[in-house]
Formats: sequence, structure tokens, C-alpha cells
Amino acid sequence: MTSPPVKRKLAAILAADAVGYSRAMATDEEGTMKILAAHRAVIDGIIQFHEGRIVNTAGDSVLAEFASPTQAVRCAVEVQDALKTRNDSLPEDRRMQFRIGVNLGDVMVKGDDLLGDGVNVAARLESIAEPGNIYVSSSVYDQIAGKLDLGFSDLGEQSLKNIDRPVRADRVDRDKRATPPARKKKGSPLPWVAAGLAVVVLGAGATWYASQQSAARQAEEAKAKLDAEAAKARADAEIAKARAELEEAKKAAVAATDSAAAAKRALEEQRAAESLARAQSQVAAARADAESTRRKADAELAAAVEARRTAEAAAKSASVAKPIPVKASPSYAGAWKATFSCAAFQEFPAEKFEVPVMFSAGKFEMQRGKPQEPGSLTMTGTPQADGNLQMSGRGYSIRKAFLGRPFEMSFGGKVSTERYDGRGKFGNRDCTMSMVRATGVVQTTVAAQPAPAARTAGSTRSYDGQWTGTFACSGGKDPDRSFPAFVSYSAKGFEVQANKPGQPGYRLLTGVPQPDGNLRLTGNIFRDSNTSFAASVEGRFSGDRYEGKGKFLDRACNLTFNRR
Repeated sequence: MTSPPVKRKLAAILAADAVGYSRAMATDEEGTMKILAAHRAVIDGIIQFHEGRIVNTAGDSVLAEFASPTQAVRCAVEVQDALKTRNDSLPEDRRMQFRIGVNLGDVMVKGDDLLGDGVNVAARLESIAEPGNIYVSSSVYDQIAGKLDLGFSDLGEQSLKNIDRPVRADRVDRDKRATPPARKKKGSPLPWVAAGLAVVVLGAGATWYASQQSAARQAEEAKAKLDAEAAKARADAEIAKARAELEEAKKAAVAATDSAAAAKRALEEQRAAESLARAQSQVAAARADAESTRRKADAELAAAVEARRTAEAAAKSASVAKPIPVKASPSYAGAWKATFSCAAFQEFPAEKFEVPVMFSAGKFEMQRGKPQEPGSLTMTGTPQADGNLQMSGRGYSIRKAFLGRPFEMSFGGKVSTERYDGRGKFGNRDCTMSMVRATGVVQTTVAAQPAPAARTAGSTRSYDGQWTGTFACSGGKDPDRSFPAFVSYSAKGFEVQANKPGQPGYRLLTGVPQPDGNLRLTGNIFRDSNTSFAASVEGRFSGDRYEGKGKFLDRACNLTFNRR
């Protein structure tokens, strides 16, 4: 059984392609896709208006078929004019230009696709065209010369990739808008010799024939002039209609872009609301844990008081020798302050920042921020009998490219009752870490000594409950402003946050209140997702109100918070 013959036809092929599309996608995929979609809406609308059929699209390229080369070239010109108007309204680095090639040739039909040399020549002409220009083959030029109000530049014969013959090409000069004379074709001189002989033979009758035909020619010229004016009027009307439809298409594209931006903003607001709800849930859970810890501590304190009373009663009734004092041994218990000094690494500058540390239950524990949130870190370590201390833990990145990604931290050094100095890694950065007591007081414990007397009622200040606060900052280059501070209290002390984690201006300060009501809060303020600087606030409680002051670079800030 023989295969059916291949179907062929003569068609005008338009091939268009975006210039620098791959480079723009590598820089900004989302923005490039939006601009391409808006441009394609304009291109597809103009092709449809000129009765063209889009044969194939592949990313940034378009292949269309027209029944007439005049329609194909007129469509190409209006596409470039429309894209120029749109690009002029965009920033220079966001503009996207197209180049177009048009060819008239024999093509093969396969389903909805077109194949063959006629398609290949159009694609190769597009590939050598300059951005924003239109190249046409000589077969197109010969058909449209004198029919469109356009200028043309003869580019001569071009050697095109995978085309085995040179192709003569012309560039469409849209700015000239002048109809060029038809190109003269080279040929043999024999027709001119024959024409000369004919003139000699017919010279005698030329005068009589001209006089007879003069009136008829004048009538035909007048009719041709009227027909040309009518055709021009129809063409002008079609152009006006096309431009009106193009404006509508542009408005629709802009509206689509605005709608996408609004949807993106709504999604971001929804995510922010969900993040706030999670944070509030975590704060509530932390408060519940703090209340449970407080109740447990109260129970332990009551048990200790009862045990002390029992011991005192037993001591009075027993006749034993005076106990031999036992030498006090150093203790690390209480609040400490860690200072990190990190060298520059890639885009990170050298920086120095502080983090609060607590020692309890036989180990040091460092905590900044909410666990597993960008900018947070946790490290722990147990001191050895010889003073060696290995601190290790995990942090979560604030870099935009790795936001929220975990990294490891490890530091080794010697610790005394007053100071620790260590070296190690903060992710990939080389850093040193020193720790000193937050209050500057060395605490000691005495083995086998009686428990201290219990505090009298009312001597211990309670900070449990809900708090609300405000930062008020002035000075520097930025205007004066006030913004809310999110304050929470747990067994580890106070934690004050402002703004959102991972965003410029995010700050996280922590501190443990002293028995005299003084509270020093220390932490970091993030300039952007990659850099931060250390900050502190000094202040004091007065009843259920705290007032503190601090210097954040060149700005003075006041922090106040009250119990609700």
C-alpha cells in the first residue's frame, strides 16, 4: 500500500522571536514571564486581526501563516509598532524586543503544522534580523513593492544556515514610510535589441496610434486614480480599526498584569496572617509552660521550707559537735552574656553581636529567637571538671537565598567562674565566642550546708501574665516613629520582638530581671536578610511598668511595656 502524496501549498510565513529571552529568564523568571505574556497577547491579537493562523509557538517564538504576503508584512509592521509603544513605557532593563522574518514559498502540510523550505527561510531571516526589525525575502518584496506605504533597504544576497542557496533579503524601514520603486532585475540585452528594431519598424505609425489612444489612456488613468484613492481610504480605515483593537488588547494585558499583582499581594497578606496566628499560638503555649514551671517551683520552695524547719528542730534536740565547714566550690549558675566576633565571609561583612546565656541543671544553654524561625539559634554545653567546655547547636539562616535553612555551630574553649573564651564555626564562618556573667557576680555553692532561709511573703516579684509594649525611636536619617513590641515572659526571662523574622528592621532582645527590678535586654537588629548589629536596652521596673533606653547605631530608642 503506497503512502498518500504530500500536500503542498504556497503560503506567506511569519517567524518572530524574542531577543535575549534566555538571559532575561536567568535574571528574573517571574518578571520575564509576565512581560512575555503581555507581549504575546498583543502579537496574537494582531495576527488574528490580519486573518493569520498561528502554526506553532515554543516559549518566546511564534510561527504564523498568511494567505497573502501583503497581510503578513502589514501584520509584522503593526506588531513592531505596538511592541515599541509598550517597551517605551517600561524601564530600559525590562524591555523585550522581537525580530521578525517573512518569506513567501512552497510549504508541506502535516496536520496543523507546516514544514519545508518556505518555513526554514522565514526562520533563518528572523535569526539574522536586528532587534526590533523585519527582514523579508525577495519573493515577498516582489509581491508587496508599491502596495504598502513602507521603505525598504536592499541587504543583498544572504547565506543562511542550512539553506543551500543564497537568499536575497530586504529590511523594512518603517520610519521612511515611502514606497520604493520596483527592483530592476538583471537580464539579457537581447530584449532591448528586439525592442529597438520594433521601434524602427513601427515608427511610422506611432504618431497616429498615440493620437487615437490618448483620450482612452486619460480616462483609464482617471479611473485608476479614483480606485487608488478608494483603496487607500479602505486601508486607512482598516489601520484605524486595527489600532483601536490593539489599544484594547494592551489595556487587557495591563489589567491582567494588575490582577496578578493584586492576587500576589492577597496571598502574601494571608501568609502573614497565618504566621501571626502561629506566633500567637506559640506564645500562649510558652505562657502555659511558664505557669506550670512557676507552680512547680512554688511547690519545691514550700517543700524546702518544711525541710528546713524539720532540720532546725532536729538540730536543737540533738547534742552533736559543731559541723566542720566545707570549702566552697565555684558555681556557674545564673545569667551570662555571650559575645560573637565573626570574620567576613562571602557577602557577609565582619560583625559582632551578643546573645543571652543561662546556666542551670548542670549545663549552659543559649537561645535566640523562636526555635526553627529565620535568625534563631540554640547552643548547649556541659562544663567538664578540668574547665573544658564544648558548646554546640543549630541556627536558621536569614539569607534571602537560604531563608530558614538550618546550619551547625560548634565552639570549644576553657571556662572559669567568671569567663569563657572559645573558637569555632558559625555555619561556614570562623568566629570567636566569649561569655561573661551578666551581673558580674560569681556565685558559689557550699556542700553539706543548711538551705538558705525562705523568702518572706511578697519579697519575690512575679512577672507572669501578658505584657504589651512600644518602641519609640528618633534621630539619625530616618524619621521619628513608634511601633509595637511583642513582649513575653518565661522561666528564661523576658523576650521582646519587633517586626517580622527575616525582614529588615526585625529585632530580638532578651534579658533576665534582677531582684532590684533592673532589667538589661540584649540582642540583634537586622538591617536586611544578611546583616545585623548588636543592640541593648537598660531600664527598670516600677510596679507593672518597665521603662528602658537604648542606642541603636545613630538612633535613640525608648522601650516601655506594661502588664495587661
